[in-house]
Amino acid sequence: MLEAMRIQALDYLYNQLKMSESDPPDDLEKWYLKVKAEFPKKIFPFLVESSTQTDLVYIIQKEKNENYANLMVEDMRSEIEFALPFVKPTGSQSPQVGPVIKRSYDTKKGAGPSSKILNTTIKKFKEIKESNAPWSSYFKDIDSILHLENIKLTDGSLCNWKSKGYNSMLECVVNEIGPKKEKIIVTVKDSSERLPGDVTSYLDYLMTDILAGDRYLTGKIHAVRSNCPLCGKQDTMIFPNALKGAGINLTNVDRSGRFPGMDIANAWKSFSLCADCADLLYIYKNHRLKKGGPKNDTRPFTAPIAGETALIVPYCTNDPKSRFEIWEQTEQYINNAQDDVEYAEDMLLEILSESQGLLNLTFVWCTIGQSIENVSGIITDVPPSRLRTLSEFNDNAKKWKHPVFPEKLLDNLKADLNLSAFRSLFYRPGGKKAPNATRRLAELKRLIAASVYHDRCFSSKSQNRLWGEILITGQWWYLDVIERGEAYGLLNQGKSNKGKGDYLTTAGWIRHWAWWLYYFKQLGVMEMEKEFYEPEWDVLKPYFGPESGINTSEKAYSFLLGVLYGKLLEIQGSRGVNVGANALTWLKRLRLRGSDLPELYTKIREKLLAYEAEKSSAIRLLIGEIGKLGISLGDPIELSQTQTNYYLLLGQSMTKKILKKEEK
Repeated sequence: MLEAMRIQALDYLYNQLKMSESDPPDDLEKWYLKVKAEFPKKIFPFLVESSTQTDLVYIIQKEKNENYANLMVEDMRSEIEFALPFVKPTGSQSPQVGPVIKRSYDTKKGAGPSSKILNTTIKKFKEIKESNAPWSSYFKDIDSILHLENIKLTDGSLCNWKSKGYNSMLECVVNEIGPKKEKIIVTVKDSSERLPGDVTSYLDYLMTDILAGDRYLTGKIHAVRSNCPLCGKQDTMIFPNALKGAGINLTNVDRSGRFPGMDIANAWKSFSLCADCADLLYIYKNHRLKKGGPKNDTRPFTAPIAGETALIVPYCTNDPKSRFEIWEQTEQYINNAQDDVEYAEDMLLEILSESQGLLNLTFVWCTIGQSIENVSGIITDVPPSRLRTLSEFNDNAKKWKHPVFPEKLLDNLKADLNLSAFRSLFYRPGGKKAPNATRRLAELKRLIAASVYHDRCFSSKSQNRLWGEILITGQWWYLDVIERGEAYGLLNQGKSNKGKGDYLTTAGWIRHWAWWLYYFKQLGVMEMEKEFYEPEWDVLKPYFGPESGINTSEKAYSFLLGVLYGKLLEIQGSRGVNVGANALTWLKRLRLRGSDLPELYTKIREKLLAYEAEKSSAIRLLIGEIGKLGISLGDPIELSQTQTNYYLLLGQSMTKKILKKEEK
């Protein structure tokens, strides 16, 4: 995974710099190392914070043949942008790393950085100039300019900063700029009138002491000379905080075996990497994954996978030209997505699956902010051939028709490569009371997704967890029905009469689950039942078979009892009975087991007799079918809580189809 990120950064960097119109070289790494060594100024904008958002630049410069400094101001221009590399200090109270300082202003707090920070900055410059580092002479030059007693401000006045009560010239400049809220950089030209980014020794300082030092080191653990476990470079300095410093925090992940391209023998080093690899990963995180699109709201290579946003890491062929075609296709698609960002994200896998240079994909569920962190799940090595197979399978699945399936699949519950339907399938109604973001539920979604993407059958443990989550979700749907006090949602799919489109009800939810369970079985990730219950009443026969999964008499009993129970709810609703306080309570919020079904059957029969409902021939035939099943099964009926309530709900959702209202 890290190697794929590194390769993406190399490709991105080459595309951005575009130093040649010819095809990319076969050895992009060799090109990168050459540019980094010979043209560091070209690489630096990708390793430091961008100055493009800066409005004004205040420049301190020694006046020629005079003993004072001059303060000049100019608009930020592309010509000087690269000469002002800003590196954010390591802490909120840390000194500035060099003479490129971001100035702020607050109406209450005044100008910043604070006097304390600027004092420690001057102290740091002094320490550097007194060291024997290759850049000491540069800092000596800058320090001498900052210690001139007078500075001519932008209004032409000559200011003695000490007499005015300032502790340093920097503090004087930061404050004398006044109450300006524009984004401002304060910098210093050396005695040769060069901006910091034009000075080779200063760039060496940033590259060696700051980027590879402060950014990639941690605490008292020093860099050591060893082999880089990512690029394989031998006898080089590797840095213990390289990954985190690059903005990729994977410390909460079990490392062994999780990251293709990493040397497992070196996993104990917490991903110590060489500076060149760390810089590429920094470029990947901060530039390759930068939001784009017409509204700058689309992050490349992220999409909802199994209902939650994930980072998609493509691992591609060694041929740069083939890789560049993939990047061009995806970037064009993102840039052309005008309004429907969700649609663009959903289509990303479709595009990647057709890419010729793609070897496999890795999905990483994480948060992407200042860092890639809080990794909660990873699926590795998803081949594009599997995605193409799934795409064809999904196209065929759209044609499936069966009485227990939804009359029309809702858009957010259709099968796609992203498995986006998982969000709605496992959605628990109930507002803030319903726990929709549990770690256990997220883990299950990813286990199912891994089986689908790897063409692997669910383990028995995963299958039990799946049924358990279906039951829990069903209980929340049933609770919602009880609180509403009406049975419409148990018996009907949601259809809007106001042109707002169909919506999900409990009946629609359970019928979508019937479709998806059949989908998993047809896909081969769940085992398909081999034998199925065959009812005697002809009207019932279309509702059985592999689509409903009713392969035992116990399941058939629960399903048919659900149909009968649904009829009772329909009758009570038509008579104005408060079903929320009556028949709806009989299912004990979906906590029944098979052994509870005979008692439920008795209650339903008693009520139906009271309502004279058994005058209907269809109801009598259904009761006859249930009665024969009950006699053959005896007491108790052996059926788990999960299966009992699933088939009760599925039966209720079929009531209006099986027991249609008879003409009077």
